[in-house]
Amino acid sequence: MKIFLYLIFALISLIITYNLDAICQVDETLPEEESTRLEPVVVTGTSFQSLLSETTSEVTIISEQEISYQNAASVTELLEQVPGLYVDQPGSRGGISSVYIRGGDPNFTLVLIDGVEVNDPSNSRGGSFDFSTLSTDNIERIEIVKGPLSSVYGSDAISGVINIITKRGSGEAKLSSQISGGRFGQFRDLVSLMGSYGSLDYALSGSYTDEGEQVEGSGFRSPATNFKVGGFIFEDLAVSTSFRYSHIDSRSFPDDSGGPEFAVIRNSEIRDVDQFLFGLNIEHEVFSYWEYKIDFGFYSNKEDVASPGVAPGIRDPFGIPPSTIKNDFKRYRLFFVNKFAIYKNLDIRAGVDFEYEKGISNGEIFAEVAIPARFNLDRYVLSPLVEIVFEPMDDLLIILGARLDFPKDFDTEVSPRVGLSYKMPGTGTRFKANFGKGFKLPSFFALGNPIVGNPALLPETSYSLDIGIDQSLFKEIVGFTFTVFYNRFENLVDFDEGPPPVLVNRSKVNVKGFEGYVTFKPFKSLSANGFLNYNNFDVQGTNEPLRNRPMWWGGLSIYFKPVEQVDFFLRGLLVGKVFDSSIPTGDVELNPYTKFDLTVNWKVNKNMDVFINIDNLFDDNYEQFVGFPEPGITPRIGVELSLL
Repeated sequence: MKIFLYLIFALISLIITYNLDAICQVDETLPEEESTRLEPVVVTGTSFQSLLSETTSEVTIISEQEISYQNAASVTELLEQVPGLYVDQPGSRGGISSVYIRGGDPNFTLVLIDGVEVNDPSNSRGGSFDFSTLSTDNIERIEIVKGPLSSVYGSDAISGVINIITKRGSGEAKLSSQISGGRFGQFRDLVSLMGSYGSLDYALSGSYTDEGEQVEGSGFRSPATNFKVGGFIFEDLAVSTSFRYSHIDSRSFPDDSGGPEFAVIRNSEIRDVDQFLFGLNIEHEVFSYWEYKIDFGFYSNKEDVASPGVAPGIRDPFGIPPSTIKNDFKRYRLFFVNKFAIYKNLDIRAGVDFEYEKGISNGEIFAEVAIPARFNLDRYVLSPLVEIVFEPMDDLLIILGARLDFPKDFDTEVSPRVGLSYKMPGTGTRFKANFGKGFKLPSFFALGNPIVGNPALLPETSYSLDIGIDQSLFKEIVGFTFTVFYNRFENLVDFDEGPPPVLVNRSKVNVKGFEGYVTFKPFKSLSANGFLNYNNFDVQGTNEPLRNRPMWWGGLSIYFKPVEQVDFFLRGLLVGKVFDSSIPTGDVELNPYTKFDLTVNWKVNKNMDVFINIDNLFDDNYEQFVGFPEPGITPRIGVELSLL
């Protein structure tokens, strides 16, 4: 280990001294206006894509450039720097990683890959998505929209939406390969081919990831492949398709077990997952005043879980018995929407969304005797929606939206939304305000599990209001965003110990807080960002705090490019105290912690790049879950070759 660290720091020293004259001649002029810079196009949060300035929601975009210079191994590392999001993972990759948006539960976040929903309501986590399964292969950008968006997406978009968008090819064919390795036996290999042929573009990638055993009992291995092809069939008709397949073998001590430190049963929970998605997008501009869009998505998730159970302890005198579960989930979705440009400053969008889901679970719980744990459920939802985008005067934008959902076996859900954005002339100050209602249908597990399921459960709902301000100063050298918000979650699904034990609707939670974000870019070669979040939770009917969510947390990132060939990226995370619980320990308050990660990129020549990642740079000792220690300092070194 020491030899490896010496080699890394020697390489850093070599990079720094590689072109000392150039380093000493850093361009310290202020950045010039980039007249050719294009404003980002956002495809998440409204029924049609729009410019970032034409949205009212709080939107964060992690760009391809940011992804490139971080060289992160997983998507969770990228999301940690997004204001309003808190990301956790028990120990190392292999445990289930969750994202909390503005205090909402992990299953309140709708997750999309190229617009295809990948939440799985057949799992025991209520339909939340495990972000540890996602690496950064072939990702072009990530769009995060905070606040309920059931007016566009229906169920599950109760707290926010995260859309992971993969790369599209362009120009001549480009073939590249990346290989990296590091402490604990980490290994990653990635090959990608992208380009265009005539009016068609294509992007293909394949990867293999092995995270080794970073924490006792943990492991993660995954081959994955992505393929995307699209282009203009006619001048006004564009078609694109996306494919993704991944297989995940992971293991970790079970939730609530107390992890490597406190678990009495020393066997890991083993998960075997196969994920497949297909997406088809058609956009057609029929006339200058009418265009339509058709989205079709298919998602399949097969998950086999073998759990050793959890021994009895302080919190639970019975513990959790061993079990084996096999889940098979499929979703089909067809979305059709029209956009009518009625006047120059008025768009009306109207469409219909149809979704069909089917979940099958076969398993056994091994108590004194084997108890079957099986269900076979399906449902469909038919949903008309309308959206009005109105600009009554310069720099004032109003968005009104509403959606009716007619789900099988549930009452009709109405999801309204109102958004407003106003930019003050001469100052560049932009004010935003949003109000919306979201809902989430009960998961198949919550409805059909023979042990704790309850077919009488009602949908969970949210009401949200946020007000924010954006400001840029000194020719965009300094910028800041500040948002206050209030969320009310009702009919939350909670566990009633009984007897008999059963899931019920009973909890109500109010979350109010703020999120602030500051950017500073004095030179082209230097930029810094910082954010701070505050969430205040009020769980009605109990004095118990919400688990796994801090009240305060923040972050800092610094990007420095001293010469053309070299850049540095340092990111830090500061997290306040977090409440957690496990069966062997009972309730526990986890200590605050800070963590820093460093990435160094060196462009050796036009065909070769070398990078170094050092996670947990200062070897901080902390836990995000009780009994699950985070890995110590974790260096990783890699090389990327351009073969075409």
